[in-house]
Amino acid sequence: MIFPDIHSIKTRRQKLGINQKELSKLSNTSQSLIAKLESGKISPSYEIVKTIFMALDSLEHKKEKKCREIMVPVITIEKAENIGKAVELMKKRAISQLPVLDKKEIIGSISESDIYNRILNGEQKDILFKKQVIEIMGESFPVINADYPISVAIPLLKSSEAILIVEKNNLKGIITKSNLF
Repeated sequence: MIFPDIHSIKTRRQKLGINQKELSKLSNTSQSLIAKLESGKISPSYEIVKTIFMALDSLEHKKEKKCREIMVPVITIEKAENIGKAVELMKKRAISQLPVLDKKEIIGSISESDIYNRILNGEQKDILFKKQVIEIMGESFPVINADYPISVAIPLLKSSEAILIVEKNNLKGIITKSNLF
């Protein structure tokens, strides 16, 4: 684990709106130790710094929005449906991707890009639209818990078009880059 600069403790503490005494309680250290650290009067051990940064991280994530607060209802499609139905759903709902299900189990995804690329590569639109979704679907989107902080979702969106949000193993919503704005 890599920790930020020790001098950031005071800034982070103030940003969270807590005083030195509150941070000392959260980190199981003394208030005087926090004061000495913030003023640069001591060089603490690794264990002390680790404890303080973990307390700050925990508090920051508690105050951070959760995925459930920005997720939107998810529209899905069954694996046996045809591509034409997927296109129709995406147009009707103004969305660009759909999770693919086998009953209630998430097994993949299909996007406008998947379909568009097939057409660009010479596949006949009328033949493509009759194929089942399972025939061209891509990998499933990452799945995270609704109570996770948004900071967990953001890095996942760098490599995926969407993130599926679950609660008690039930699909509850979806987050795309547009939901972050």
